Amino acid sequence: MLSGGRQVNRAGRTRELGEGPVSYIVVISLIAAVVLALGLSGIGGTVANRIYLAVCKVMEAGGLVDSCANSDGRPEARGTPTGGPSPSITSTPSGPGTPGPSDSPGPSDSPSPSPSPSSPVRPVKRPEPVCTADGTAGYDDITVVVPLRFVNVRGSVRVFYSMAKIVTPGKPDRWTVALGAFGEGGAQAPEIPLNKGPLSGGINGLWGGLNITGAQYYTFDNEKDAREFPARYAAEHAKFIARHHPAVAPLMRVPFLGGMLRDLLKPRKLPAPVRWSVEAGPAGGFTPKLKIGGFDFSAATRYWSLSGVQRDKDGNTILNMRDKILTDPTLTFDLTKLPKQVTQRGAEAVLKELEVAGKAKFGPYFEIPDKLRDYINRSLANGVKTGVTVELIGQNEYQYVVDKNGNPVKFTRNVLTSWTLRGRENVTLGGGKGKTEIPLTRQIPLDGGRQVTSYSLDLSDPQNRNVATGVFATGMLTQKTAGSAIFTEYTPFGQQMDDLLRTRGTNTRTTYDESVRGRSAGLEGLGRLGGGAIRYDGEDSQTTLTKAEIWRDGFGWVPWNECHR
Repeated sequence: MLSGGRQVNRAGRTRELGEGPVSYIVVISLIAAVVLALGLSGIGGTVANRIYLAVCKVMEAGGLVDSCANSDGRPEARGTPTGGPSPSITSTPSGPGTPGPSDSPGPSDSPSPSPSPSSPVRPVKRPEPVCTADGTAGYDDITVVVPLRFVNVRGSVRVFYSMAKIVTPGKPDRWTVALGAFGEGGAQAPEIPLNKGPLSGGINGLWGGLNITGAQYYTFDNEKDAREFPARYAAEHAKFIARHHPAVAPLMRVPFLGGMLRDLLKPRKLPAPVRWSVEAGPAGGFTPKLKIGGFDFSAATRYWSLSGVQRDKDGNTILNMRDKILTDPTLTFDLTKLPKQVTQRGAEAVLKELEVAGKAKFGPYFEIPDKLRDYINRSLANGVKTGVTVELIGQNEYQYVVDKNGNPVKFTRNVLTSWTLRGRENVTLGGGKGKTEIPLTRQIPLDGGRQVTSYSLDLSDPQNRNVATGVFATGMLTQKTAGSAIFTEYTPFGQQMDDLLRTRGTNTRTTYDESVRGRSAGLEGLGRLGGGAIRYDGEDSQTTLTKAEIWRDGFGWVPWNECHR
């Protein structure tokens, strides 16, 4: 494992015409021996720099470099003959650095060594490493489907929050909280049925539309304030609404009562956001469903392709593109397919548990009314299902950072993959021909994981800037970051970007354990046509950092210990 300062794994490759081959063979052999020894022994960065300084002295004595004045042993290469290729001296990054959802988007703090006026060669400047450690997140979502004659109208509103610990080498830890909401609207096709042999089902909820997302970001120097802030934020906005509500505002002028209301609804100042963001773009989804025997399979799938802008308190601007796809393959078994006496005993057990819970909360005289008992019995006979859900998420994000003076400073790419395994319990209340169904779902976390790979590139270098601008502009024109991912691999701009991120960028990979608890409820079969619905969905997740790595040239992925603190 390597730790400590930066290491150089490539020396300057220029030489003056007329130099003899023997001296080059000796120098190359010496450098190769040192690099091999470092790779095999895992020697520390401080010792490595001293060895490289010694090697540089040999190179200086042989006339291969101008000077070994740099404290970390990086040689200043001699000039390249006119018309020849420009050599590069690559240093390894010291950690991850991407201005993602929880990172400050300002320009890099890493110093940029000034090249010698007589030489086009200069050491690589890499963005400052930043690590996102443990975090929590959650959302609540309401979706409404209004059936029309030929097509349904679909709308959705979601509020969300996230909190993450941010670790930056050499700086105090901080906690970033994001609070936001999105709105979606679009057209949804009626169900497309599929009935073939023992299979039945179809494509349900095929829709497409527009998504608009907004968020604000806040930073705290301790975890307690960060965890309490979402509740404070919600309370202050609720008080604002109450103060201006037509039914409450007149009461605030009533003697005595008005004083109590003013004290209760008195506003308390919230911290100012450090950043805000707005995104918009196409969104869509569908849910394939299959039924065979007592088993049901479904895979609710959603897709977003968003572009937008972020702005921070210092005047820096982030142009953002991201694509996200989510799918929930679910397999459940209908317990009503079991023998009737089994389901009846199960229904009685459920009712008994409800009565025990009610007596504990409301007292020993609590009983479930007979009408409600009969309704629950009928509902349980209509549908009780249990099974598992595997949620799969993939996201690809590009960010182009411009400082307050309009200068490009950083390009980042973040690739996220996650999976969670959950137990699932479905109960459908009501239902029957021509009747409204009330599906209730509870999801129990079983296992899960998340991995985020981040690449960042400093744009003060003209070559980096030109390639990054080309890649980002193409992605904006196509309005699809997934398209950007494709041409990243196959177009000249994309191939150059891959090479630059690999050889001149700061590349990190963080792995997390993830636990997600989900819930949903709704009303199905509404309206004269029976295609209307109101659905509620919610999730709460917890991520725990388990592994942090950084890419070092010549060594591959190595542990990044500074992230674990």
